[in-house]
Amino acid sequence: MKVIMATDGSKIARDALEWYMQTLHKDENQLYIVHVTDNRYSFETKDPVIPADQHLFVLGRQEEDKKAKAVVKEMESFLLHNKIHGEVNRLFGDVGEEIVKRAACVNASLIITGSRGLGVIRRTVLGSVSDYVVQHANIPVIVFKDKSFKSTSSIID
Repeated sequence: MKVIMATDGSKIARDALEWYMQTLHKDENQLYIVHVTDNRYSFETKDPVIPADQHLFVLGRQEEDKKAKAVVKEMESFLLHNKIHGEVNRLFGDVGEEIVKRAACVNASLIITGSRGLGVIRRTVLGSVSDYVVQHANIPVIVFKDKSFKSTSSIID
């Protein structure tokens, strides 16, 4: 089975990965860990509408890039250490769209994503990656949000 595991490096994403390993993983599975950087909004231009210092946006983008590279490196080590068939992909664009596109590209059978548990108003304003994936994927989607899950912290370090 080919599985897409979306991660943003958060605790819920780590717990979702650990849950997958404990409950669904089989040696013959292929695990595609996907980290998406949302680069749709570039503030690095000289746009007079942006009322803030452009340098701050560049610094923010650099920090985001540094964190993304760390997540990718950690997930690559995780696959190698646990002898899991698969790969880690860093993608760029709309997060939900890129997850769904990657699943189609590798002919995945399942997508697993975490849920941050946004409230109704924040989810309406900001949008929800998990809502988008559930609505647009043509394969089963598991949205991990088990707040009672007790991580053993033994598989991801």
